[in-house]
Amino acid sequence: MKTKSIKLGFVLILFLSGNIAFSQVGIGTTTPNTSAILDVDVTSLAANGKKGFLPPRMTTTERNDIASPATGLLIYNTDTNILNYYTGSGWTVIASTGSFVDLSTEQTVAGNKTFTGTLTAEGRLMIPMGEISYYSSSELGLLIDITGQSTGTALGTDNMIKIDTGSGTEFVNDNFGLGANSTLTYQGAVGRYFHIALSFSYRPVNDKDVFIFGVARTTDRNNDGSRTTEVEDQSKLVITTGVQADYNSSAMHVLLWLDSDDSIDFYVGNMKTSGGDIYIKSFNFVAIGM
Repeated sequence: MKTKSIKLGFVLILFLSGNIAFSQVGIGTTTPNTSAILDVDVTSLAANGKKGFLPPRMTTTERNDIASPATGLLIYNTDTNILNYYTGSGWTVIASTGSFVDLSTEQTVAGNKTFTGTLTAEGRLMIPMGEISYYSSSELGLLIDITGQSTGTALGTDNMIKIDTGSGTEFVNDNFGLGANSTLTYQGAVGRYFHIALSFSYRPVNDKDVFIFGVARTTDRNNDGSRTTEVEDQSKLVITTGVQADYNSSAMHVLLWLDSDDSIDFYVGNMKTSGGDIYIKSFNFVAIGM
């Protein structure tokens, strides 16, 4: 009976020890922290004999070859000499200040970032940009038929006419449409301010005419899903011309906010009379994201 009690006690101790071993592991301590599955305590080691934890060491290529890394997986990158951990969507680094990304792999960087040094791009450093350039090879240029008189103050397009060349050279990157019909359409995911720059040359049909130029923005102004076109007041430029034989040139700059799928166009109107047409010889229309 005594022998049987000793055996039962021994089995019970082994059973309890097994549960403890699988719930928490302490190295250098018999009382691991309750929040840790592994607690390494080096306080008992001599001052000149302390030791640290050495995580798996590997190159960036070897790290990227890890199949289905778990969120929180930790490695030491021997290419960059920095600890890396997996966030669930990509690898990032553990740094002493701020939060940084590993720039050696493709990933999306969210939030505001400040670069205090020199940023040199070997590939494309892309900001949203669209550009349309036009030049007429005819002597007069492209005739814009103006059928109404503009006040310069009315909402909407105010009898101004869109300058649609039907041809020209377009340069757009991934954030803009193809510039069809002389229209620049922003296709970025988030809204932003754009610096709009226009330079143009023209010739009046009548002597001493008064024209108004401007940038029209098509956007959802009422947040109801419907888009309307309006020549923005801050973009309007009024010019009194000379004689009809003279070519004139001018430039304008305006800051506009564009949401995704907003578009901008170049418009012209006549403030002196209806039917006062104009020839457009050339223009350059650029939108640069800020």
